[in-house]
Amino acid sequence: MRVLLVGDRAITRAGIRAVLDRDAAIEVVGEASDVTDAEHRAAELSPDVVLVDAQSPDLDVVRLVAALAPRPGRGAPGALLMVHRTDESVRTALRAGARGVVLSRATPAHLLSAVHMVSAGYAVLEAPGASEPAADGSPWPAPPCRQGSAEERSRAELLTRREREVLTLLACGLSNAEMSAELVLGESTVKSHVQHLLDKLELRNRVHAVIYAHRNGLAPAACDCCGRGRPAV
Repeated sequence: MRVLLVGDRAITRAGIRAVLDRDAAIEVVGEASDVTDAEHRAAELSPDVVLVDAQSPDLDVVRLVAALAPRPGRGAPGALLMVHRTDESVRTALRAGARGVVLSRATPAHLLSAVHMVSAGYAVLEAPGASEPAADGSPWPAPPCRQGSAEERSRAELLTRREREVLTLLACGLSNAEMSAELVLGESTVKSHVQHLLDKLELRNRVHAVIYAHRNGLAPAACDCCGRGRPAV
């Protein structure tokens, strides 16, 4: 998948690129520092995902998302925003067409999963407060998300309670070591649970497990689980 990085700080873009370069399926095709540059680079490079450092002080994120909207004869890449926190500007960007939101303090595995999900056409809305109503009481706009089929959902019934817990934590981007600490299990036991749930759900890898969880309502609306007790399943 092709990714365009957007942010007004070169050092931040370099750090994000270093994370994305760990995944052989991701190709960073370019970088942009402002809205005009991003629009031109997107038209030239046709990325699948535009990953935006939304806390860039001199970047108008809402204008950028609007500039990336589909036009006649041109599709639109999925815009994924990295944020410190959710606020009204994030709400406006989602309404303008952003595909998702992820915390800037997300683990590398979580960020990579979010990029895969947006590239595949799914929504990512994973930041504290993202599922809470706005100040005026209206709900946060939800980006469009493909829902799982009845057959897909039925496979979840094959999972044990522990496997569902592991799947939920996978959807939050936790590594095996982090899940081990969260569930007070040995890391080898966690690995076994991951493999068992992949087999039962007929999924190829952890990224597909994350997508499955979001498609089928098995992921928290805001994934800030680590260190705050086990999420409800």
